[in-house]
Amino acid sequence: MKSGRTSSSVEKAFELIGAVSEAGRAGVTLGELAGRAGIAVSTTHRYATTLLELGVLERDAAGNFHLGITLISLAGQHLHEDGLRAAARPYLAELVEISGETVHLGIPVGGQIVYVDKVESAKSVRLVSRIGSRASMHSTSMGKAVLAVLDERRRTEILAGPQERHTPYTLTGAALLAELARVREQGFAIDDEENELGVRCVGLPILSALGQPVGAFSVSAPAHRFSIDDCHRLVPRAVAIAAEIGRRIGYPARR
Repeated sequence: MKSGRTSSSVEKAFELIGAVSEAGRAGVTLGELAGRAGIAVSTTHRYATTLLELGVLERDAAGNFHLGITLISLAGQHLHEDGLRAAARPYLAELVEISGETVHLGIPVGGQIVYVDKVESAKSVRLVSRIGSRASMHSTSMGKAVLAVLDERRRTEILAGPQERHTPYTLTGAALLAELARVREQGFAIDDEENELGVRCVGLPILSALGQPVGAFSVSAPAHRFSIDDCHRLVPRAVAIAAEIGRRIGYPARR
């Protein structure tokens, strides 16, 4: 029963989201969406435009609407965060043992990476970071690992936002795009003092069966004791770990 204080706009928006969800992978046209929601095409277009801008819906080359990455990310944060953390935890501990350095687990939310778990290094000099904090995608190894494998439209939307130069080494613009192409090719990203001076990290994405990034992890350390070569030495095992975490949360390994 409605309380009389509900918002008709919010109700209509959720009707549209529900109709797109019911359409499944094939998606739904604007006209079909209007028919399923029982509202005028012009009104549907107005609501859909806002939902597209927010990333709640996406539109393919044929003009069909699908659920957007923002909605998927929010749902993923709620449904998979605990499962991802539980699945990843023993592997994070293994990486700490192998590297001797701090390991983070993060998930993409909007245009940022949210830290959801952390296993500390036993070394006396440690990194200052906390679970629940957010970091830029463009300047972190986890963020770049995620950006590199996002679909092009979503990546473009995120990169259209501010690209703050956190250090003199932060990559932006064409240099960042070239870096993301390299990351996509090699399967891992390195933050070479790009987010914080004196800190170096190597990060990898955790992919769904559809190739969408549902999370990422990184090994981070003071740059003076964690060289680029150290990062590369960890990559073979880290790649295997990323695939194994994906399998443990129900995402088959991809070729």
